[in-house]
Amino acid sequence: MKFLAPLVFCIAFTADSLGIDQIPETIDTRILPTPSPHWLWVDDVVFNYMGDGRASLIDGDTGSYLGMLSTGVGFMTLGLPSDQSEIYSVETYYTRGLRGDRTDVVTIYDVAELKPIGEIEVPPKRHMSLPTLTNFVLTDDNRFLLIYNFTPAQSVSVVDVKARKFLGEIETTGCAQIYVTGKRTFQMLCQDGSTMRITLDDNGGAKNKAFSEPFFNPAKDPIHDDGARLGDSWYFISYTGDVYQLDSSSGEPTFPESWSLLNVEDRAASWLPGGGQFLAIHKPTKRLFVAMHQGGDFSHKDPGTEIWIYDLVTQQRLQRITANNVVTSVAVTRDDKPLMFTAFLGSTDIEIYDATSGEHLRTVGHMGAGPSALQVP
Repeated sequence: MKFLAPLVFCIAFTADSLGIDQIPETIDTRILPTPSPHWLWVDDVVFNYMGDGRASLIDGDTGSYLGMLSTGVGFMTLGLPSDQSEIYSVETYYTRGLRGDRTDVVTIYDVAELKPIGEIEVPPKRHMSLPTLTNFVLTDDNRFLLIYNFTPAQSVSVVDVKARKFLGEIETTGCAQIYVTGKRTFQMLCQDGSTMRITLDDNGGAKNKAFSEPFFNPAKDPIHDDGARLGDSWYFISYTGDVYQLDSSSGEPTFPESWSLLNVEDRAASWLPGGGQFLAIHKPTKRLFVAMHQGGDFSHKDPGTEIWIYDLVTQQRLQRITANNVVTSVAVTRDDKPLMFTAFLGSTDIEIYDATSGEHLRTVGHMGAGPSALQVP
């Protein structure tokens, strides 16, 4: 038997041999202008390689790509101060890539150049999960950064971003996620359907802890922990489409009567809310945007095929928008001419709509590996 050895030809071409002028490669760098209300941060946990988390910035008006932050292992979301002075990111790194000694830090980035300008080491115990906007938040005065920990012991790490130091931990057994309600207060959802209200002192310690009565039944109809804030209130939606409001305007939490997103016809057609970051609020118009799909029991993570818009004052549906692509995340800009952004975790496309008319404006493709959360300045 004869074996034929593979014959390999290697031909090397150079620019000179082809008669092509050689042009030196250049690196394009830019200084970003003041953030536009129509900019969008696309947070990407990179599920196929979670050691390579990233946050990409795009301009919603043009669809142009503006820059990217490299954010380490198990990236969640960014901390964006209301004064837009800096950017904060809680990041995890291992000495051997994805193994070895673990270090967690809060990295501070410059807004104009997107380069790191400092970091604060924190305990290596932050909660890593499907990214949510309530695992890592800033107090309303932009001073304290709050990080939800789960080891599975539950606690909140407090960082003073002005003094650039870790201050300590607050034990929060049985309560999860962080819903800021003021300069020094935040709420957490607890296992029995109640909330825990924590008031911070000037040193970032827990000056007061208080529990509410349960406001929903977690055994009968759980709520999504993906809440949306409007002023002193947080809005939550249950698996079956009921809307619950946590109102902190009086200091102590109160819970107005719940109401439903769905009418008889909607329920008969099996419409339900769902996704990851599936609801958003436009503050100037008090409108609630919800990703909806047709499904059955426990389909609460299924992507939406439509976006339904409600008036939070009248509790009436105003509009239904057919999504250009299925939706797991939705965000709405805060200005008077708002854009709506949507993403699907299984796609690299960002869809951009006029949030008032519902018109689909453009698609921005190739945004990372799987957009998992959307943030507007």
